[in-house]
Amino acid sequence: MSYYGPGMWVSKEDRTGQYHGVPFDQETLETDRPSWGWLEKHWTPLHLTGVSVNVLSEHKKTTLVQGVEISNLACAKPFDGTLLQPPGIGDGGEEAVPVDMALNVDAARPVTRELNESGEPGRPFTKQIALEQGDQREFVIKFFSRTKSCTFNAHLTVSSNGKTYRLKLPATWKLGGKPDSYTFRVSAAPSSHTYKSTYYAGGGTVLEVPQDRFQWVTPNQPSYIP
Repeated sequence: MSYYGPGMWVSKEDRTGQYHGVPFDQETLETDRPSWGWLEKHWTPLHLTGVSVNVLSEHKKTTLVQGVEISNLACAKPFDGTLLQPPGIGDGGEEAVPVDMALNVDAARPVTRELNESGEPGRPFTKQIALEQGDQREFVIKFFSRTKSCTFNAHLTVSSNGKTYRLKLPATWKLGGKPDSYTFRVSAAPSSHTYKSTYYAGGGTVLEVPQDRFQWVTPNQPSYIP
């Protein structure tokens, strides 16, 4: 897996004082206390979300992976209640370079794009990735929002044996690698770049910290300053 999840999460609710000093449990998917499952149920990724999937070609003829489509898109104003940075997840490295795709979901017409050198959506993705029977390739698909909070579904578009298939992409996973949800969520930062409360959990404990501990080095993704 080459996608390790959002770096920041946001909520439309003001959570001032609710979680200060509470341990962040990285070993469970429980949803009633700070953990990865708790984040996925109660919070929304800031600026970008995504998924990493492996595509295996089972047909005798060449399979072409063409891009990504989104559907059931619903957008509203960005969340400004609470900002949280969870513990980091290490990168284990990959033997094969994955194929990166990106979409701006709040664009007037979202289209599949390449990732540029800054890790943002760049030029339109015009390649067709060819897979022969038995070939397998990893695809990392990232969804960005610059101005709104959005929910949506996404499909990988694949052509094979003269037919086009739309493969539904999971947004979250259960233990054991089974899909848990197909609805993606993402929110841009508010235009003021301010929240009612801010939390940092990089050390394994959720700590409420001052707003100025987060420096906005890019329009939608801040960095925590110790």
